[in-house]
Amino acid sequence: MFETNRLLLREYRPADEPFFLELFNSYDVLLNMTPNFVAPNHDRSLEYINSMKRTVLFVVAESKKTGVQLGFVNVHIEPPQNLDGSISIALAKDWWGKGYGTEIMEWLIAYSFTSLGLRRLSLKVFASNPGAIALYEHVGFKHEGRQREAVWKEGKWVDFLMMGMLSREYQSLRSQHSQNTPVCPVHDV
Repeated sequence: MFETNRLLLREYRPADEPFFLELFNSYDVLLNMTPNFVAPNHDRSLEYINSMKRTVLFVVAESKKTGVQLGFVNVHIEPPQNLDGSISIALAKDWWGKGYGTEIMEWLIAYSFTSLGLRRLSLKVFASNPGAIALYEHVGFKHEGRQREAVWKEGKWVDFLMMGMLSREYQSLRSQHSQNTPVCPVHDV
């Protein structure tokens, strides 16, 4: 288990299943997830959870104060020799715009580069998701490319943006800050 200022980042438990099914049935969350989720589907949601449990890192974000689940983040590395972690993150809508995404991403970046020894992190985001794009830019991700009209969504074609961060870029961000205060501290519990 890991912790940030306001969150516990812990293993998935069977008791989390109702939260995940609700998360994957939320229209607003579903709208911004990968194109595999075109409509809520109980069996596919369970398959997705099981696939995340097989990744190198899959944690549930939970409020320290209330014990309520907020969302999840995971890192998938394929093929392993490239040391490129592909990120997935989702928060329940009630927690959007409150800094939790930043808190999770800062922890994830630090953990991925300092503990997992990754060379880079990458992600895909819909161009129609300005909140997520702003978050990723804020924590240091760079735009690496665009897949034009990649997904049919809500009656129109939407672009996918590819974003990434290299370990040396993370180290540069850390060196720009005080040596005593890392950009993205990692805390084990």
